[in-house]
Amino acid sequence: MKLIKEVLKETTEQNKTLDIYISESKHDETTPEEWVKEKTHKFEVVFHFNNVPNPNYGFSYYIDTIMDSYWGNTGGLCLYGHKYDYASVNEEVMDRVRAFIQRFVDANNLNLHKENK
Repeated sequence: MKLIKEVLKETTEQNKTLDIYISESKHDETTPEEWVKEKTHKFEVVFHFNNVPNPNYGFSYYIDTIMDSYWGNTGGLCLYGHKYDYASVNEEVMDRVRAFIQRFVDANNLNLHKENK
């Protein structure tokens, strides 16, 4: 796989620093067959928080989930939210994340196109 070691350095709207990278996802026999066929289940984009007490703290999404907004809805992403605490990234950051994912998809000949229904 190409680009798997590249890391985007970004900041949330609340000034929390992030490392954003693509990782192979873990799956099992409950993974839908279509995902296995299209290989979209194999990779996730990770939003890893820096400078927090838990060094493993972050959120991950299948790359096709994030790219779904590429096909229609654009905007930022709320990574987590509570009444008094939340973290989100703006549209510009998400545009860079989607471009990063698209480079990975193109370099590895993955199929993320939605089928017309």
